[in-house]
Amino acid sequence: MNATFPQSILLVQQADAVHAELVSSLKKLGMSVIAVADCAAAMLGFREEDIDIVMVDIDFPDDRGIDLLGKMAADPRELPLIGVSRRKSLADVVEAVRHGATDYLMLPPENLDVIRHVIDRAVERGTLKRENLAYRTKLENANRDLLESLTLLQQDQQAGKHVQQLLLPDTPKQIGGYSFCHYILPSLYLSGDFVDYFLVGDDHAVFFVADVSGHGASSAFVTVFLKNLFARKRSDFLHRGSTAILSPAKMLAIANRELLEMGIGKHVTMCVGAFDLKCHQLCYSVAGHLPAPAMALDGKAEFLPEHDMPVGLFADAEYSDHMISFPAGAVLTLFSDGILEVLDSDTLEEKEQKVLDILKDGESSSTGLAETFGLSEIDEAPDDIAILVVCRL
Repeated sequence: MNATFPQSILLVQQADAVHAELVSSLKKLGMSVIAVADCAAAMLGFREEDIDIVMVDIDFPDDRGIDLLGKMAADPRELPLIGVSRRKSLADVVEAVRHGATDYLMLPPENLDVIRHVIDRAVERGTLKRENLAYRTKLENANRDLLESLTLLQQDQQAGKHVQQLLLPDTPKQIGGYSFCHYILPSLYLSGDFVDYFLVGDDHAVFFVADVSGHGASSAFVTVFLKNLFARKRSDFLHRGSTAILSPAKMLAIANRELLEMGIGKHVTMCVGAFDLKCHQLCYSVAGHLPAPAMALDGKAEFLPEHDMPVGLFADAEYSDHMISFPAGAVLTLFSDGILEVLDSDTLEEKEQKVLDILKDGESSSTGLAETFGLSEIDEAPDDIAILVVCRL
C-alpha cells in the first residue's frame, strides 16, 4: 500500500450480500468505512464526516447514484470519487465518469488487489486533477495580474506619449523669415526621436534633431533631458548673457558631458543648428547623425559635410561648428535613421541617393515628405522616424 493510500472511505451502496463483502474487503485494506444505503444520508455524511475517498453505487433506482456523483463532484474539496456497479456496462462507466467519477469498480471485485489498484488509481487521478485545477487557477491569476499590469503600463505609456507630444514645438511655425515644421512617427507609444526649434533673442533661431539609442520610456526620458537642457541654455542667454546656445558644438559638448554623468547607458545622434536671422547664415554641428542634414536649392540637394562622434559615448569627444550661407529658397531637411529602414534599396549609398533624389525638388512640408516616403501607410514602424524641415521664405 502506498503512503498516500486513503484511511477513511464513505461507501454509498444498496445493502445486500455484495455490499457486505465490499465493506469487509475495504476493512481488510485497513480503511475506516462509513457505510450508508441512502443517497440523502450519504450527502449529509459527505459534508460532515472526515473522509478521504468516496464510493458510490450507480445502480440506485431513478439515477439517484449518478445524481449523487454529480453533486459530490461539485464539492470544492475535489475528493476522489469511485463509481461502483454490478452491471458490466461500458455505458455505465462513461456515465459515471461524465458525472465526476475519477475511477470505476465492477462488483463483485475479483480480489483485494483489484480494489487496492482502483483506489490507488482514483487517488492518483484525483491528486492530478487537483494539481491541474490549482495550476489553472494560478495561471488564470497570473494572466489576470499580467493583464492588469499591461493595462496600467499602456495607460502610463499613453500618458507619457501625451506629455512628450506637449513638449514638441508647434508645426508649422514661422521664426523670422524661416518656416519650421516636423513629423514624428514613433515605433512604440513613446519615441526616442525628438525635434525642437525656438527663437533665441531677436536675431537667432536654434533647432536640433535627436535620435536616442533604443526605444520606449528610457529613450523618451533622454528626449526630456535634451528639451530641458536647451531650455536652460536659452534661459542662460536671456538672463546671464551666455552664448553657448548659439554654438551647436558647445551644446553637443554639454549634452555629452551631462548624459555621461547620468550613467543611464544611452547615447544620442544629433544635429544642432543656429540660424542668424539677419545674416542668413547657418552654424551647425553633427554628432554621428545619419542620414546627414541635406540642403536643397535650385533643383539640387546635397548632404552637409563634417560629422563628429555621437553624444553620450566618449568623455573626450570633441565637436566643431561649421558655417554656411543659407540663401532665399533654400530648404534644410533632417531625418532620423528610421527613414532608412523604410527604403527598399540594398546599400546605404543607394538609400542616401534616393533621399537626395526626393529632396532635390525642394519639398518644404514635413507631412508632404511623410506622404512621399509612404509613412502614413505604415502600421508598425520598424524604428522611430523623425523629419524636420526648415526653409527660408
